[in-house]
Amino acid sequence: MFDQREKIALLIDGANLHAASKALGFEIDFCKLLSAFRRRASLPRCNH
Repeated sequence: MFDQREKIALLIDGANLHAASKALGFEIDFCKLLSAFRRRASLPRCNH
């Protein structure tokens, strides 16, 4: 999916994503989501 040498920007509107997931009846594990992206590319900085 990504080259490990690539640096990517992952911007998530947490409030809207949380509201949408609640409306659709499921929860998102943000730690697992972050881990999935960290396995696939270099994330030089992460604010959470």
